[in-house]
Amino acid sequence: MGAAEPLRSAGLMVLQVIVSFIAYAMVVMQTFSIDGCGDRCDFTLVTVASRGALVVSVVAALVSAVIVVARGFRPSWWAPVGGMALVVVTTVIAMYAIRVATQ
Repeated sequence: MGAAEPLRSAGLMVLQVIVSFIAYAMVVMQTFSIDGCGDRCDFTLVTVASRGALVVSVVAALVSAVIVVARGFRPSWWAPVGGMALVVVTTVIAMYAIRVATQ
């Protein structure tokens, strides 16, 4: 702990942002499958899933940043790790929803 805690939390925050970008890029790539399905796609579900993934990524990063800053030198590694877990779970759900919507 001690002086290394803010650096650890900041590093995890950077990692959370990187994970969020990669996760959202995966969702965007999944939405490209809408091109080949014509009128049988559920466009609303695709829109909700992709925008929901984006909102969760941004909100998770903001909440994690607020927690890390508010806690200062106290251990706060759990906030970015929890945010990353939430982003990964949301991405998996969004990608599944888009897959279902485009079949």
